[in-house]
Amino acid sequence: MRIRTLSAVTASILAVGLMTGGAAAFAAPQESPAPQADTFVDGVPAPQDDTFIDGVPAPSGDDEAPDADGVVLGGMPCPLVVTPADLAKGPVTLQLGQALIVVLDADNGGAFTGTGGADDDAVVHFDAAVLSSDDDEVSLNAAFSADKVGSTKGWIAGADGQRTTFDITVTAA
Repeated sequence: MRIRTLSAVTASILAVGLMTGGAAAFAAPQESPAPQADTFVDGVPAPQDDTFIDGVPAPSGDDEAPDADGVVLGGMPCPLVVTPADLAKGPVTLQLGQALIVVLDADNGGAFTGTGGADDDAVVHFDAAVLSSDDDEVSLNAAFSADKVGSTKGWIAGADGQRTTFDITVTAA
């Protein structure tokens, strides 16, 4: 637990409040609002069984079921996050629409800033990392995206020039 000390400004505001409103105003019990059955948190409507967001129906059928590798969000399989060492171990299987994100270290993340590609860009497409020096802008990890059912050879080359080649198979969802 972190303990914060009062700054001079905060202390003076509190002192003025106590002098003008009286300590009794601050010590008086506060009335808590009665909970409503149709609210979730602080007036936000409770989720309904048959709605998703703003009255849009929730996904139904097989789109909600998790796949063998993990969770499916909105009908799209979650990205597969791997390191170059993982790719060197063997083939990769992706579902159509799934992303293969390459990071330097599985425990700490870290952006892979090398290059990559595939023999057949129609099956998987490589996008290099986009790193922002400004905290207000988005940085993107290097990733392959599964665009078409099929198989191809993929490759990555790190900043040190070391090239790793691996097989990628894209299956229908």
